[in-house]
Amino acid sequence: MSPLDRVVTEGAPKPFGHYAQATVTPDGTIHVSAQLPVGGAALPESAVPVQARQVLSNLLSIVEAAGGANDSVAKVTLYVTEIADWEAVDRVFGEAFGDHRPARAVVQVAGLHHGFQVAGDAVAWRIHEQQEAGAT
Repeated sequence: MSPLDRVVTEGAPKPFGHYAQATVTPDGTIHVSAQLPVGGAALPESAVPVQARQVLSNLLSIVEAAGGANDSVAKVTLYVTEIADWEAVDRVFGEAFGDHRPARAVVQVAGLHHGFQVAGDAVAWRIHEQQEAGAT
């Protein structure tokens, strides 16, 4: 039996493969799998800010389902296909987190699944019991 709680929420896309939306370690650390901008109005041809908003929305929905909150996010890694999109992604990141400033990396990659231009993963910590059932 795994010492990790597996997070499952309808507030973000179901995994496309053999992985969990997130896992929570016994000490309450939440590790969120990389999220594509799936859901909402984002499509592969959507503008980068639209994709970035959806990625962050997916990440934060999973963090909340795991018992965390916006201000319990410790680190975010964003993956972009064009580093020239850094400014647009940074603006959306600031909107999503407000005064909270988690550690962050922005990494240019050659490509992302389904032709998207932005993806991201996160590490946070659990500050309260899970919001919805689904952890195993």
